Amino acid sequence: AQAASAAARPAKKRLLVRHRKGITALVVAADGSAVAVADADGMVRLLDPSGSLETRVIKAHGGLAAAGLVFSADGRTLVTVGRDSVAQVWNVDTGQRRLTLRGHEHPLRALAASADGGLIATAGEETRVMVWDGAKGKLLRVLSGNTDFVNAVAVSPDGRWVAGGDADARILVWESATGKLLHTLRGHADEVNAVVFSADGKFIASAGEDGKVMLWDMASGLQVHAFSGHSDAVRVLAFNRDASLLAGGTRDGGVAVWAMATRSLAQHLKGSQTPINALSFGGVNKTRVFAGNEAGRILSWTVSGSAAAVAR
Repeated sequence: AQAASAAARPAKKRLLVRHRKGITALVVAADGSAVAVADADGMVRLLDPSGSLETRVIKAHGGLAAAGLVFSADGRTLVTVGRDSVAQVWNVDTGQRRLTLRGHEHPLRALAASADGGLIATAGEETRVMVWDGAKGKLLRVLSGNTDFVNAVAVSPDGRWVAGGDADARILVWESATGKLLHTLRGHADEVNAVVFSADGKFIASAGEDGKVMLWDMASGLQVHAFSGHSDAVRVLAFNRDASLLAGGTRDGGVAVWAMATRSLAQHLKGSQTPINALSFGGVNKTRVFAGNEAGRILSWTVSGSAAAVAR
C-alpha cells in the first residue's frame, strides 16, 4: 500500500496555487435557487439567489477548507472536496451529509460533474483522477497519465469525457466510460489552474500560471484560439449556460469576459482588490457573474447588454 501511494504521488510537491485565503470555492445552482460558498476557515454556506443572504450552513467553522463545490442538477445535493482527501455529498434541504467518497490518499484540489450530476470527477495532490457515480457514491474508474499534481478537472456536460489540468503544464482528456486517454494538450508553460468544457462539449478552455487562456477543439485536440485582454494570470474559468460567454478570474482581482461568437474580450469587470479564487455564472441568468476573492468577499456583476449582444 505504501509503495502504491508513493507511486501515485509525484516527487514534486507544488503547492503554489492552492494555499488560498478568503473564498476558496463558489458555485450557483443550475436553477439559480442558491449560491454555495466555501471559506478558508472550513465553512460551507448556502446563500439566496442574490448571493447576499445566508440561508443555511452546510458545514460549520473548523477543519480544512473546501477546494471545490458542485450542485446536483436539481439543486437538492451539494458535493464538496477538501484538503482531507475525501469528497462529501450533502443534502441541501437538511444540511445532513449523505455520502462520503473515499479513495484518494492525498489532499484534493479539484471537483467537477456532468450536467445531470450523474458523474463526478475528483483530483488533487497525486497523479490520479477518480470518477464516481454521483447518485450512489461508487468509484467507477481511476484515470491515469498525469505526471504531477492535478490542479483542475472538468467533465463534459454529457459525462462522456473528463479533462484534468496538472502542475506539469498539461491537460489530459479521457473517455470516462473506458478510461482511454484521448488527448494530451500541450501549450501552457506553467501549472494549469483551470479547465472547463463548453455547453455542447465541443471545446475545452484552459488557464494557467503562465497567464495564458486557451481554447481547444475537443475532436482534434488542437488549440484553436488564445484569448487576450486579461491583465494577469487567470486562476479560474467559467462558461455561462449556453457557452456564449467565457469568464476568467485573474490574480490581480479582475474578471475578463470573452464573447465566444467573436472570441474577443467583451468586458473587464472590476471591484476586487485581491485575487479571484472562485467564479460562477448565474444558473438562469446567463449574463450574471458571481466571484469570490481572497478578502472573503462575494462580488457579482451583470455583463453589459452590448457584451451579451456580441455573444449572441
